[in-house]
Amino acid sequence: MSSEKTRRKVQVLDKTTGKVVELEPIKTWTLGPRDRVKIKIGIFKSPETGRYFRARLPDDYPV
Repeated sequence: MSSEKTRRKVQVLDKTTGKVVELEPIKTWTLGPRDRVKIKIGIFKSPETGRYFRARLPDDYPV
């Protein structure tokens, strides 16, 4: 059984170019206070500029 997490592509706004692109996150984590609703954040690499940026992931995305 593989311990590798399954990743899928999501549509995010590329903050370096301003375009909506479909990418796989390089790394994902949850962010939020201890007793409130946490959000999911992912780090992505822009295909056009090569720069890294963060974006929010959908609530049903596995972390």
